[in-house]
Amino acid sequence: MDQAQRNLYVLWLGIFCTSSSFSLVMPFLPRFIAELGVTENLYTWSGLIFSVTFLSSSIMSPIWGNLADRYGRKPMLVRAGIALGLIYYLMSLATSHWQLFWLRLLNGALSGFNPSAIALVATNTPEDRVGRYLAIMQTGIATGTIMGPLLGGTLAELVGIRWTMRVAGTLDLLAVLLVILVVKEKIIGAGKTRTSVISDIKLAVSNRRLAALMVSALLIQAGLQSLQPILSNFIPTLSQEGWVQAFTHLFFGEGDATDFVVGFVFALPAIATVLTAPRWASLGERIGFARLLSLGLMAAGLLILPQSLVQTVGWLMLLRFVFGIATAAVQPSVNASLAEAVHPSFRGRAYGINTSAMNLGSVVGPSLGGWVADAFGPRAVFVVTGLMLMIASTWVRRMLVNRSPDEPLVGAPEEG
Repeated sequence: MDQAQRNLYVLWLGIFCTSSSFSLVMPFLPRFIAELGVTENLYTWSGLIFSVTFLSSSIMSPIWGNLADRYGRKPMLVRAGIALGLIYYLMSLATSHWQLFWLRLLNGALSGFNPSAIALVATNTPEDRVGRYLAIMQTGIATGTIMGPLLGGTLAELVGIRWTMRVAGTLDLLAVLLVILVVKEKIIGAGKTRTSVISDIKLAVSNRRLAALMVSALLIQAGLQSLQPILSNFIPTLSQEGWVQAFTHLFFGEGDATDFVVGFVFALPAIATVLTAPRWASLGERIGFARLLSLGLMAAGLLILPQSLVQTVGWLMLLRFVFGIATAAVQPSVNASLAEAVHPSFRGRAYGINTSAMNLGSVVGPSLGGWVADAFGPRAVFVVTGLMLMIASTWVRRMLVNRSPDEPLVGAPEEG
């Protein structure tokens, strides 16, 4: 086993831990906000508190990406993991929604474990394995996203949301320990160039292909995250089929086990991603990742529209799972397309800028979703989300699918 494989396996475990910690808490954040005493404009507040993390992260991600290209991604992994672990512990002590708001803001400013892990794999893997390894990394995020809501729902039922946050912090610190002990990195291009964050952003937006990828990432993330403020409060309004009630009564006794059901529904798209992402990656290598991205987005947009009509939990579960099959083609295609477009020495900065675009989408999506839910009802959010994903598909098809294969790599160092 070479070092690239060792890095892959350990960083897979690392992003599994951090993704689990995130999804342990996030599906239940609106319910926690309600417990803190928020009654008016609950969906709007849920959207703001959820999205403020991504606002601060979008500002800081290019800075962390620039530092990663100078000094290595491994120090950024350690920094982010320790910071996130401590912030989750502090969140468990919050007594007002404003305290939670500021902690979430700090959370975003100091985050960056998963982008740094992906950038490390992208820059320390032989070129013929990059696409495949990035798809495998995506399954680590998806697996963590599966286990987080399931474990979080169970813990929330048994010990409450605050202790669930403490478990999330522990998972982040475990990820840091794995990185310190095993991961090794070769820093490509270190010491050869010194660029500012502003110049990196100018380079990115001046390149048609890379700018199109950034806009695509923003639209995709806005669409995928717009449901975050509403699902955990929308699901309890649906009726439960007999088989759902029988299952929850078997494990949790009488009652509707709302937190567990919410966690399970959140986990279903990620389960679909784990099952299908490697197959999508193989297809992307044959037909092109940009084409696969466009097809996945259109399918996801069409599949989310019927979710606005569901009346029972069982039907929502089925539709969320099928929706996850479509979205499994999306994020690995963005990462692979980005790796194809940029020089290895620029990938850390490119992934940092791309993360900022995604984070801006995660600001727009939940904020818009919360406002739409308060103004028009939560079902309208599914319709808005479907339209955003279909718009993103059209943009990708127009800007990325029909490109010249001879375009130079972005950020390639000048000869001589």
